[in-house]
Amino acid sequence: MEKTLNHVAGAFRWSTEKEVTAIEIAVSALAMAVPALLAARGHHTGLGLIGGMAMSGTVAHGRLRTQAASAGAALLVLVFATGLACALGRLGGAWQMGLLVIAGIAGIVGGFDRAMVAASMRFVFYLVMVGGIVSTTTADPLLIFAIVIGGALFAVVLHMMMAGVVAHIRRRAAEPVEDERKPTARQKFNRLRRSLTEPAGWQYPVRLVSCLGAVSLIHLFFPDHDVHWAALALVLLIERRPERLPLKTTQRVIGVLFGVCCAGLLSFLTLPAWADVLVVAALGGSRPFLRARNYLAYSIVMTPLMMMAMGTADHALPASALLDRLFATVFAACLVLLVNKATIHFLPQTAAPNS
Repeated sequence: MEKTLNHVAGAFRWSTEKEVTAIEIAVSALAMAVPALLAARGHHTGLGLIGGMAMSGTVAHGRLRTQAASAGAALLVLVFATGLACALGRLGGAWQMGLLVIAGIAGIVGGFDRAMVAASMRFVFYLVMVGGIVSTTTADPLLIFAIVIGGALFAVVLHMMMAGVVAHIRRRAAEPVEDERKPTARQKFNRLRRSLTEPAGWQYPVRLVSCLGAVSLIHLFFPDHDVHWAALALVLLIERRPERLPLKTTQRVIGVLFGVCCAGLLSFLTLPAWADVLVVAALGGSRPFLRARNYLAYSIVMTPLMMMAMGTADHALPASALLDRLFATVFAACLVLLVNKATIHFLPQTAAPNS
């Protein structure tokens, strides 16, 4: 009982370890709000914020060259994911099979190093999100691609401009000392290749593909339910190393519970387009701050943004649709916990240290 109470208390614990600047908050707000405002003329407010959402938090700190390289890599990942989703999203069953194959490959490649871990997770997340939009809407895939990437380009330019201003003001700011003993690309590749000769090296892609496959199978029997929301929740909840009861899963479920209620309230208010953009700016600006402080609060903010991005927050939603997203989140969480438990049982060496 005490362990459970500590786990729940940890879900609400507030962190102050990471500093979040006002510039990060402003850039995050504008990067989503401005493209959303421009796209609102074509009734694509939700699509407009995806690019800014994808680029937020992906740019590394440090010298301008480092930031530019980080932004370019994140943009390339988004272009690749969005392009594949727009090209394959309307192929029906072939898209579902292709998604499993692509997600599995991304899961394997993610084992290259820490940067590739984050990049592969972002890739799969936006592949699933944009693929869900393409497969469920009548909008031209080329238009979807243009709006998403256009918003991302605006976010990159905005960030680099603000970074340049900050660098000019600080001038000779202290440079972070780089570790000269980093492993080479060849060493990383050899390590990845060695890991794939053992079952433990395959556990993450197998867990990811099996969970996404289960969602696709459920869709065959219950086509009226929102499987895309469940798939997004799965991608967010599955970590590289399995845990029996991940804190992130608890925070995500509680956060989505409150977030769906907030999204439902916004949808029933039927706000005008300009008010929707203000909501996007407020939620987008709070993202970097809440992400550094508490993942539960961050999940509350992310839920309305994700619903709007997927085109379901521009109009009033029935209570059944809101409940559908809650059930999809709980289903995804239970599926992740079940797969994690099975993986730890058969491959105990792969468990995360805190499990």
